[in-house]
Amino acid sequence: MTGGVDPYTVLGVGRGADRAEIHAAYRAAVRRTHPDAGGTAEAFEAVQDAYETLRNARPHRSGPDAPRAPRSRAAPRPPAPAGDGSSSGRMEALLAESRRLEDEARRLAGLPLRHGAPVSPADGTGEDSVAAILRDAGQQVRSAAQDGVREIRRRVRRML
Repeated sequence: MTGGVDPYTVLGVGRGADRAEIHAAYRAAVRRTHPDAGGTAEAFEAVQDAYETLRNARPHRSGPDAPRAPRSRAAPRPPAPAGDGSSSGRMEALLAESRRLEDEARRLAGLPLRHGAPVSPADGTGEDSVAAILRDAGQQVRSAAQDGVREIRRRVRRML
């Protein structure tokens, strides 16, 4: 910035302004000082220089006249799952969510629920949920294939 003009003053923002405030002030100053909108080229260049100075400011600079680093806009952390806050509590919450999702998938597939209502495996082996879903899906596919074979045989007999 030439001439020692304070970039904060040029844009009309305080020293504690964050990146969004600086950008909004820059946009307003550009609309106000642009030569096509009745402003002067010098004022427009001063706004451009001030914005470049603040946008490229280094956070390690210090002193009363140094531009401040913009505040971080980190994503908020998701809420902690219910429980005691320990890793075992979080694992229990994840397991409960996994069971809920499995039951929803089974409901959509027309299969009996495994966790929402007590369902024991037909063979009593205590198999895990993935194996049970695959077994049930295999039975449905075999049943549909047998129905298709019967229908094809019936149509072939009609034609003969």
